[in-house]
Amino acid sequence: MSGSSVGAMVVGTVFIMVFGMATVTMVESVDESVRNADYDLPDPKVEIVSAFDQEMSTGPVESLSVSTPGSGYVAEICTISGATGTGLTFTIAVGGSGELTGVTITSVGSGYTELATRDVDCPSGGSSAQVSIDDIHDQNNISIINSGSETIDLSHIYVTFSNTEEDSTGLPFAPFVNHYNGPNLYLFPGESLTTDDFPLDPSVHGFPIGADPDRAFLAIYDYNDAETITVS
Repeated sequence: MSGSSVGAMVVGTVFIMVFGMATVTMVESVDESVRNADYDLPDPKVEIVSAFDQEMSTGPVESLSVSTPGSGYVAEICTISGATGTGLTFTIAVGGSGELTGVTITSVGSGYTELATRDVDCPSGGSSAQVSIDDIHDQNNISIINSGSETIDLSHIYVTFSNTEEDSTGLPFAPFVNHYNGPNLYLFPGESLTTDDFPLDPSVHGFPIGADPDRAFLAIYDYNDAETITVS
């Protein structure tokens, strides 16, 4: 056999080997794609059962008025005594005898009861003045249920409020981290949870305390799984 014929056979054999290796690689890639396509991705499903924005039995103070003017007061920041709530502060305007002529809320506090009359407590003293809590702010709560078959980490459940009339959307927030004080860390299939009552906060929810959002969206980020431990 001549040299040129031997060379042609060698080249042809190398070509067949390379083609065969490429075919095997292609088949392996197809098999891997099929395996990926057949893999059941997690499908968490959490639904909002209810979302309320309404006046609760207690809450932050929305309006305050002078019911008894008293005497001997000076214009400064004061609080009230004998109330169940905490954190309410207000400035007082006074007349010539130190009587209260008006009040302006500086911090709304929380946990106060509407239509309650309380004594005024000021750093510089004064006597007998009382203010009436005329109205309290609406608060919110959200109830959710795990209607799927996957367990969800509560810290990965986010809610966003919006106001459709004003075409405005708030900030995504994690209610079951910021507004849920129960012992649960996960939401198991079939389980439902409700947040504590909470007022709106523009830095957390994107809406001021007096706003009235009318829609809530729920999303689950960075999905994690968990299982119940069987004790025997």
